[in-house]
Amino acid sequence: MIGYLEILGAVLIWAFFNGVLVKKIKASGVGVGMWTGIVGVAFCLAGQDMWPVSYASLGGYQIFILICLGISAGLNNSFNYTAIKISIPVALLFHYLAPLLVIVWTFVFKAFAQPTSLMSLLALGIALAGMIYMSRPHLKEGNRRLVYLGMASAFFYSLEIVFSGYLSDQLHVPVATSSFSKLLFQAMIMPIVGLGLKESIGLESRSEMAKITVGGLLLYLSFLLYFSGSATVSPLDRGILGYIDRIGAIALGAYFFKEERAKITKEVWVGGALIIGASLLIL
Repeated sequence: MIGYLEILGAVLIWAFFNGVLVKKIKASGVGVGMWTGIVGVAFCLAGQDMWPVSYASLGGYQIFILICLGISAGLNNSFNYTAIKISIPVALLFHYLAPLLVIVWTFVFKAFAQPTSLMSLLALGIALAGMIYMSRPHLKEGNRRLVYLGMASAFFYSLEIVFSGYLSDQLHVPVATSSFSKLLFQAMIMPIVGLGLKESIGLESRSEMAKITVGGLLLYLSFLLYFSGSATVSPLDRGILGYIDRIGAIALGAYFFKEERAKITKEVWVGGALIIGASLLIL
């Protein structure tokens, strides 16, 4: 029972962070990510249970995959947070396409190969149809930046999922080390992505630092809760509880930001239903 509560706590944190906090902090998406990443790293270093001392015992290949994980996580969140600043529902629905894209990597990379059912391929096709349908009005209206950011977020998030599982299940790297790596690379990569996207990493006022500190602390706590709960909760149940993050973030965004309600158009409803419904098929 405790494990389920820990997973629930983690996904509720992610729903609040993605659906409310990223938009509430008066900074660019990469600015929010960089500063919360720095705060998260500080909490990791302060907590003995997250101290990255295990790097010394890792082999070269393990460190290489850790770097791949960190880069994927940093790029994923860079694009996702930037897209959230434009539209919470569209950004997050693109973002949550990622678990289905993992199917692609099982074919591309031999190390990630695993049995794939016809139902999984059908689910991927349905989700991609939903993405295309949801993208059409934005492409017609010239808002291609949101679509490109959302697609990039889903792409790198799917890689992050694959590398996280590979490090834990096959390479036996401690989850604390993987978590620290993700936060560290987020803090390092986002300023670089900010230059490419022409986004500032500065905060509008010192008062925003309080929200940043809360955000970094929440990310740190979410990792502790999620990885602790994962030891006793099955992947299927974790997947089901994960829908609180997916749907909750969009619902919270619509509740707290009036302008976000208007962005939940017919295309978003239909496309989102296809994406989320398709992922239910592979649980």
